[in-house]
Amino acid sequence: MRYLSDETMRRLIAFVDEYYNENSYSPTIVVISRNLSLAVGTVHKYLHRMNEMNILRFDGRHIITPYIEELQGRFHAPVSGDISCGTPVYAEELLYGEEFPLPSDYIQNGEYFWLRAKGKSMINAGIDNGDLVLIRRQNSADEGDIVVALIEDSATLKTYTIDRKNRKIVLLSENDDKENYPNQVYDSIIIQGVAEHVLKEL
Repeated sequence: MRYLSDETMRRLIAFVDEYYNENSYSPTIVVISRNLSLAVGTVHKYLHRMNEMNILRFDGRHIITPYIEELQGRFHAPVSGDISCGTPVYAEELLYGEEFPLPSDYIQNGEYFWLRAKGKSMINAGIDNGDLVLIRRQNSADEGDIVVALIEDSATLKTYTIDRKNRKIVLLSENDDKENYPNQVYDSIIIQGVAEHVLKEL
């Protein structure tokens, strides 16, 4: 094939991107052929030539367009709801459904989700009201970690410490106004995750 139609290349890339958005994997040559009304051989030749021209990447099976490459370099974590930075709120309130992307370099292996901070008790830790906080789901933490703590049916975001003398768990408020934002002391808590990153508006 000596000549590649710009229109056909645009249609092919647009279809591959749309298909990937809907299915999270690239279409086969047969699927492309059927949807774009092109011969299988024509699709195959276009993909190989476009690969040689660095318009996309094609290894004979998988198709990676620039758009797909960008998506694969991002990590999408769900926004699971609001998290109190003051008095614990009912855990069932922590459910949304949207997702928010993050470069994959920012994360480790594991399951992540976003929570939107509510309140001012963690402002000294750089977490302000309305910030999105990226949480790594885990059931343990080190002292000094900022954790999502479940107390009975309520959840809060606080700095995790241990009072070994009194055998208590202390959830520290990162706000100098201890009258309005006191530390919280418990016999036991359930840790649902550890905060790793904060996303905020400037």
